This record gives sequence, structure tokens and C-alpha cells, in this order.
Amino acid sequence: MKAKLICFACLLAVAPVCAQEVIPPQTVPAASSELRLQKLEERLDRMEKQHQEELSKRDLQIEELQSQLSQARQTAATTRAQELQADQDRAKAVKQVTQEILNDIETRKQDEPLARIAAVANPDIAVVADFLGIGSTKNVDATRNRFDVREVELDLRASVDPRADAVTVISFARDAFPSLWTTRDEGDIETSADVEEAYLYFHDFGIPNLTARLGKYHVRFGRQNILHSHDLPTTDTPFVLQSFLAPEALTDAGLELSYLIPNPWNEYFELVTELNSGEGANSESPTLRGDADAQSPSIVNHFLWNKNLATNVNLELGASTLWGPSENNQEDRAGGRRDVWLYGGDATLIRRDPTGGFNNQLLQAEAIYGHTRQADGSMANAWGAYLLGQQQLAQDWYTGLRLDYTQDANDSGKSIWGVSPYLSWYWSEFLRFRVSYEHRDGDVTPEDLFFFQVTWIYGAHPPHPYWAMK
Repeated sequence: MKAKLICFACLLAVAPVCAQEVIPPQTVPAASSELRLQKLEERLDRMEKQHQEELSKRDLQIEELQSQLSQARQTAATTRAQELQADQDRAKAVKQVTQEILNDIETRKQDEPLARIAAVANPDIAVVADFLGIGSTKNVDATRNRFDVREVELDLRASVDPRADAVTVISFARDAFPSLWTTRDEGDIETSADVEEAYLYFHDFGIPNLTARLGKYHVRFGRQNILHSHDLPTTDTPFVLQSFLAPEALTDAGLELSYLIPNPWNEYFELVTELNSGEGANSESPTLRGDADAQSPSIVNHFLWNKNLATNVNLELGASTLWGPSENNQEDRAGGRRDVWLYGGDATLIRRDPTGGFNNQLLQAEAIYGHTRQADGSMANAWGAYLLGQQQLAQDWYTGLRLDYTQDANDSGKSIWGVSPYLSWYWSEFLRFRVSYEHRDGDVTPEDLFFFQVTWIYGAHPPHPYWAMK
């Protein structure tokens, strides 16, 4: 035990001496720190220099873009100024030429009022022939089951004055088409020559929006009555027009005024008024039975509204009235009695192929309601209508269907209805083939008719109606 205490005392005596001999940790030399700081400064200097170079490049690019933008603005301004100057120069040139033309016209009026250029003195001439083959299940008269040239027209048109044009249409026709209510014997089928139209068209006589026709023309009642038989979309005239107006078209002589009505909506409104002789016998009219010496004129009014419902869709609505004499009684004519009252409405809808192709459609309808005084003094109240739909199949092919219903304008107890599909093939604007079928029924013996029609034109033919799609 004593030995252990001695050892412990010796350790306590040696411990302070050992503590004083411990070696302290080594420190980093000062030269090494300075080297590291120097390298850091050099690196920062290089980064600063690189940043300054990038800023300089950016400033140069900005200056270049600003220069290009300024130059482009200056070029655009110069170009616009040149275009404006060119427009002003063109407008000035057009105004000058227009004034020179007007001055020349005025000079010609004063110095040579009757002088005309030789070429203008020659009218545009067209010849139209309409060939028809008819087959029928009812062989009751000479108009069925035959081939014939239904009509040949001589069409003459020319300008007779800077403000007026002349139209003359001479028709050579065969009475060889089946009628609605009557039959014809062989001796009744004759060839006749007639002045179908002969009028002056005044397109400028000092009143804005007003035009006029003076002479003999197709009466402006409804939509299809203005067409010649070869221009019809179907082989024959719709039943209601045959029953109330004429077998082909009602024509008359007189004065027609047409006025485009200005309006704040910028819509197309047209009002047509005719003062005619009331002669319907020459057109074989079943209602206007007056002759050339009729003294009580007929008055026709037609109002239409035309509007584009869309870029490729057009709608036209029309309303017509006709008041006129129906009897040949001299006393009635002298008294100015008007014994026929006809009221009509029509609608035409056209859809054009928006791609400019050949997928066009036509939908058209007309209706007529009439009061007609009869020989015994009684009044016949009758009505009729048709609906026509047409589809273009290809560039030169059209197919369509017409539905007809009408009462006899002079006997409302008699009526007839029909269904008429057809197919038209245009070889060109001057040659057309058509086949059609027509079923007639009602207060007549049922009948099926088959038509083969060929129409050809040579010469300067006038344009078709806008809605004919051909």
C-alpha cells in the first residue's frame, strides 16, 4: 500500500513538466495567402473584362437594330407617300379623261346630233330555235306524240342613243304544245309570226335610279313571265302562269317605269309600274281577253327586295298586282271597267358553291290569286302556285323538280296538279339538251308526258337571268 502511494506522488510531480513540452499546431505561411488573393483578383479582373466586352457587343447590336428600324420607317413613309401621289395622279388622270369624254359627247350633241359610228348602226343579231319531241299516254289531239320546232326567234338589239337601247324579238311559233284545259285539232296547229317584243329601253334620262321601257314587252308580273320559252328552267310554263296569264308568257304594249328606292339600310328595293293597253288576246291570255282596240288600260305593279343573306346565299322576294279589262264589250271598255284583279307573290333563293365549284342550288316559288269577271257577270275566284327546285350536278349538268297546282282562273271548280322532274345538259352557252317527264292529274284525264328538247342559239344572245345559273 505504501508503494502505491509513492508511485502516485511521483506521477503528480512529473505531469507539469510534460505539459510544458507539448508542441503547438503549425500555422499557414503569409506568402501562401497573398498568392491566393492575387489569383482571386486576377480572376475577377478577367470576368470584369469579359462582361465589359459583352456589354459593348450588346450596345452595338442595339444601335444597329435601332438604325435598321429607323431606316424601315423612313422607307415605309416614302413608299406610302409615293402610293398616295400615284393614287392622286390616277384620280386626276381619270377625272381628266372623263371630262374629255363628257366634253366630246356634248360637242357631238351640238355639232353632229345624228352622226353615228357605222359599227354601232349594226344591231346584235341572234337566232334561237327550240325543237321539241312529245310523247303522251293520252293521244287526244294533234299536240301529242309528235316532233316539231316549237319556236324560232329572231332577236335584234342595238343602241340608238347614248341614253336608249332598242330591242326587237320576232317569233315564229307552232301551236303544238299540249294545253291545260283544251284540246287542239290537226287544223288548229299553225305556224304564226308575231312581234313578241319591240321596245326602247331608256337607261338614263336625267332622273337618278329611274329607267323606262316603251313599246311591247313581257309584262313584269311574277318571276318567270319575263322569260322567253327557251329560257325557262323547265320545258313548259308553270301551270299557274298558264291558267292566269298566258300559255307561254303574257306580253302587252305600254309604258314601264322602274325605280330603285333609296333607303337608309342600303337594301335593294325596286318598284316597277306599267300602264299597258290591256291586250291579252294576242298572248292567248285566259283572263285578259281584250283585243287591240281596248280602251281601258291595265295597270301592273311589281315590287321586289333582293338581299344577300350570306356571301354565297341570295334571296329575292317579289309582290305583283294586275288590274285590267277582261271583256271585249265596247260599253265596258268605254266605261273604264277593270274586270281582272290578279295578286301574286314570288320568292327565289340561290345558294352558290362557296368553293367556286359546281354545287349550286335554286329554290323558287310563285303563287297567284285572282278575281275574274265572267260573261254572265259573275266573279270567279281562283288561285294556283308552283314550287321549283334545281340542283347543279356538274359544270354542264342540272336536274330539278317542279310541283304545280292551279285552279282554272275562270272556273274555280276545276283544278289540275302536276309533277315535273327534268335533266338539262349544256354542251355550251349556245346548245342545250333536256329530257323531262310530266304527270298531270286532277279534274282532267290523268296523263303522262315525256319531252325531249333541244335548244340552239347563234349570234349575240343576251345574258340569262342571274338566277338561271347558266
